[in-house]
Amino acid sequence: MLFLFALLLLPSPMIVTAQTAALCGVVDALDYPIDISDTLAQGYDDFGIYRPRFGGNHTGIDIGFERWGDPVHAALRGRVTLSNIEEWDTEKGVVILEHTFPDGSIAYSLYGHVEQGETVRLPPVGSCVERGDVIAQIGWPSRGKPHLHYEIRSILPTEGGPGYVDVNPLELGWYHPIEFTELWRARLQPGFTGVQTFPSAPTLPPALLDDGTSVLALSNQLVSYLDGAEQWRISLGDIATGLTALPGGSVAALARGGQVFTLQNGRFTGAWTASALEASPVFTSGDAGEMLVFATSGAGLEAFTLTGTPLWSVPALEGVTDAPRVLALEASGGEVALVVRAANGPLLRVVRDGTVLLERPLADPAFITPAAGGGWLALDGNELVRLHDGTNDTLIALERAPARGSRFTADALGNIYLYTMGTPATLSAYMADGTLHWQVEAPAGREGLSPLLAVGGGCLLYTLDADGALRAWRTADGELAAERQLYPGGNQSGSPRARLLLASPADALTVSAGFLSAVRFDGLQLAGDAPADCP
Repeated sequence: MLFLFALLLLPSPMIVTAQTAALCGVVDALDYPIDISDTLAQGYDDFGIYRPRFGGNHTGIDIGFERWGDPVHAALRGRVTLSNIEEWDTEKGVVILEHTFPDGSIAYSLYGHVEQGETVRLPPVGSCVERGDVIAQIGWPSRGKPHLHYEIRSILPTEGGPGYVDVNPLELGWYHPIEFTELWRARLQPGFTGVQTFPSAPTLPPALLDDGTSVLALSNQLVSYLDGAEQWRISLGDIATGLTALPGGSVAALARGGQVFTLQNGRFTGAWTASALEASPVFTSGDAGEMLVFATSGAGLEAFTLTGTPLWSVPALEGVTDAPRVLALEASGGEVALVVRAANGPLLRVVRDGTVLLERPLADPAFITPAAGGGWLALDGNELVRLHDGTNDTLIALERAPARGSRFTADALGNIYLYTMGTPATLSAYMADGTLHWQVEAPAGREGLSPLLAVGGGCLLYTLDADGALRAWRTADGELAAERQLYPGGNQSGSPRARLLLASPADALTVSAGFLSAVRFDGLQLAGDAPADCP
């Protein structure tokens, strides 16, 4: 913990075969070395944080403050590769364990600032330990309060290491310990099919391209990843405020100030300026062909070809002179629906090829989604309204107006699933004719942020909370069928508005908690025995 990591002094990683490491068994479960519920509740996360006092970025997380002498447990089963009570001198001892995972990969967990006690001794090098075994006690380093420094990494099996490095630790072989733990917990359960990992948390939901590539907005840059490897990196010149996947492996990005870019394989295919608000454009097709549509000031809209040729525009609404916040911008069947929050409340406009089909005020909570068979469904205060061909009618009159932030989605059969913010929060299912099918109490998640909702083939409804909890609910009766926890990052590192939840008709899920990974699940396997013929 005392020395800045120097790349020139980095020893070559010890080559260890999976067969040798697996002599102590293969990991089948993961825990934390101590109870970190307080750490998670507080959103404390100091991995990768720069500290001037130590001149570098932190390679682990510090946990268990003021818990001097508490037992430290092996977080995973493995083999001891370092056990030295004086490894960090006055900063105390270090234990390192080597772990083999079901895919054959090897990682090392490090427990730093540890001490021995009357009945607790550090385990000998070469010995095997099981998950939960006591391997040390929390120590009191000379340069700080009592705490445990905890790392997971792919390098340095026999050295305590630096504790701090001069670049992003993820680029040098360290893993984020909480992200790594929660991700492997999900991988070891039914339904996991794949994962894409990133070295930085995105600022917008990832764009998933047809070729399997993920494109991330990282402040003023776009970065493309495939199978965890960076493919290309482009600077936009300003912070990205919108990101949209396009057919054929292309992507469109909007930068602050209205700069628009379309790219394929890291090369620009279009660049122009639009009078766009800070929201992701939508892709659709109309009489003029494929287009990108942007929200503009005063609840206006602009459409361009994918190379920047203007197609049509819809002027601002009379009396709306501000740059309202975009609540929703959706495209379906050649129509585009825009909901903005203006000075006098939410406003809705529905447009096709530059012609306004419908415009009306909405009451909070205002939300819109495409309806089965065409048209739109809108949440308008305490009413769910069906909009089609410029007309509207009330489909569902709710008993009470949901709190702002409530959301809903609909499946291909017209069934509607509504998440209502409030105390308690509820999840409701309505038949296509508006009849209430079921209602259950739902976890509230992080205050003020509703979950994302998605429906696959019709058997299951999926929700993703801002705290990273993915849940699968049976659409037949509202029963909770499965739950997985992903790490959304801490107060300084997470980006809950960069969450992503996609469900295909075959219940293939892509889930990002807004942090360092996008995980793929088979939803039906995730839920276990969901019947194939469920509605």
